[in-house]
Amino acid sequence: MKTLKLLALAAVVGCSVQAQAEAVLRIATDATYPPFEFQGKDGKPAGFEVELAQALCNEMKARCEIIDQAWDGLIPGLQVRKYDAIISSMNITEDRRKVVDFSDVYYHMKNRFVARKGANIDISEAGLKGKTIAVQISTPQDKFVTERFEKVAKITRTVNAMDPMLELGTGRADLTFGNVVQLQEGFLDKADGKNYEFTGPTFDGRQNGVLGLGVAVALRKNDGALKDRFNKAIAAVKQNGTFKQIGARYFAPGQLDD
Repeated sequence: MKTLKLLALAAVVGCSVQAQAEAVLRIATDATYPPFEFQGKDGKPAGFEVELAQALCNEMKARCEIIDQAWDGLIPGLQVRKYDAIISSMNITEDRRKVVDFSDVYYHMKNRFVARKGANIDISEAGLKGKTIAVQISTPQDKFVTERFEKVAKITRTVNAMDPMLELGTGRADLTFGNVVQLQEGFLDKADGKNYEFTGPTFDGRQNGVLGLGVAVALRKNDGALKDRFNKAIAAVKQNGTFKQIGARYFAPGQLDD
């Protein structure tokens, strides 16, 4: 009888371990941020961070599902367990640390303003007086321009990451401010961006904490086991060259600061 009970217990434990191994890890991304994430031809999320997410899942030996979620719903969705992690160029900031946890950094974001060619707008309070700046809402870039220039400039905020470029292209905004790589690949290199250019200095979160301390996987608080798994996977894909291989498909050499 005792042997039967032990066998039954072992079977339950075995089933539990197998269930955990087979559980789908759900990862959310806002697929409006090319080349990091965008809608592929098949309508599914694609891009650098989508491939990175898949590579991390391979390292963790986990089956993963990539979920497209609008930017302003990413953290709320994580908190109500709609998914398990966010991989969507989310910078570590002190405000976000209050509500979510983060993995190790996997890349650092550089930011610049974009304006029409020849506009010669000086990036200062005097130079931006009366100008309209378009940014994605609830981002470090939004907070940066708000803290520095809201007293002198109008700040237009959009949910979709590509809409600030639309505001700029239609003349409803004089400038936009964001990730250098995303602005280059997603706008300046396209036909719609041919009449626009970077202007002013580069702003880096490592010199200005408002812009974030680096891009990482966002996780629920107290989900330490999953955080450890992601940290090990991030280290592995960087060490074995997978990170650079994926990056080479989307970025020019040296463009991505990891």
